[in-house]
Parts: sequence; structure tokens; C-alpha cells
Amino acid sequence: MPSKEKEVELGQQFAREYEQKLPDGPIITRGPEYERVQRVAAKLLPLARKDWDVPYTVKVVQSDQINAFAVPGGPIYFYTGLIRLTDSDDELASVLGHEISHITKRHSMKQIKKSNETATLLGLANILLRGGENGEKVAGILTGVKALEFSRGDETQADEFGFKYLVGMNYRPEAMASFFNKMQAKTGGGGGGRLDQFLSSHPMTSKRIDAALRRAVNYRKGTYKAP
Repeated sequence: MPSKEKEVELGQQFAREYEQKLPDGPIITRGPEYERVQRVAAKLLPLARKDWDVPYTVKVVQSDQINAFAVPGGPIYFYTGLIRLTDSDDELASVLGHEISHITKRHSMKQIKKSNETATLLGLANILLRGGENGEKVAGILTGVKALEFSRGDETQADEFGFKYLVGMNYRPEAMASFFNKMQAKTGGGGGGRLDQFLSSHPMTSKRIDAALRRAVNYRKGTYKAP
């Protein structure tokens, strides 16, 4: 596994490239969606730094797409389409906690390391981090990191740690399950159109929703044990 320093450097390179191209829409720094995200991030990120201390940033992309993704080393991007789908800061915190957990548990780096499809990407990243940049290599990193799909185990772990962050800052424990139900209802459980990208890496399954409900019930009963 690459060092923390190289992971952060890769994430920063991705962020620079992504923000130069802005393929999905401009980044906004004001407005109600931006303010909501930053309000929730200010509460959750201190908890995340206790688990994995990297330079987290949470930026908002002006786009109707329902999407959010996390990059190794700290950058997180939320699309306004997803923000508008959340009815409360609690639901927004459940999504942000999940994305943060992909970083704290280093899921992207693990996928890069083990996936045959991204073996070339890892090689390019190593070249880049030694200082051998060129436009094509950076473009490959941009495409590859954003397209990573997490395993079921990674998604389960991100839900578990995301819930820990959610209740750790006194957000409503049922918020994760309610957001999952909303996503499943909106897509008919199968995805499609603008939801494809988000659902490909965050599949909404009945098992996942049931697990979120059980965590909320256990928390209310006082039997929840944080991971």
C-alpha cells in the first residue's frame, strides 16, 4: 500500500486535474447547497481526522446529477442534485459520513492496488508521484480514480463507519436508512439515467437498507457498538 504522503499527493493531483476540466459542472462557493454541505462537514471532519488524518476538502459541483464521490487523500465532491435530494442535514450527514469512510478506510487505494483493470493506473500514479507528469498520464488518473467501484465489503464498511460519524455528532440515526429508501424508490431499485454513476458504486440493496435500519434501532435501544 502506498504511503499516506503519496496517497495525499495522488488525491491532490486528481483534484487539480478535475477542477481544471470540470466535466460535470462548475464548483460553487456560495448558496444554500454549499452552506449545508460546509455546515455538516465542519461537524464530521474532526471525527474523520481521528481515524485518518489527511487534508480533507468538501467541494460542491453545480450539477443536476445525483452523485458524490471521494478521492484518496481527502478530496470529496458533492453534486447539487444529490444535495437537493436530501431532506435534512441528517440525511446529508449520512452520505458525507459514508464518503468520508471510503477515505479513512483507504478503499480507493485498495481497489487501485488489487484491480487488474486499474493496474495501469497504479503504474501511472507511481510515475506521477516520482515527478514524471504529462497530460495523458494525468488524464488516465482522472478517469481511473473517478470510475473506481467499491466491493460489497467496502460499501458495508463505509456504511458502518459512516453511521459512527453520523451519530457521533448527534444526527438522527434513522437518516441513513431514510436516504437509502429514497434512492431505492427514486430508481425503482435498479438505477438509470443520471443515477447510473452513483448507483454503480453505491448500489441500493434491501440488505443494505435493512442493515441501516438495524443500526438505528440498536442505537435507540442502547445496544449499538461502534466499529
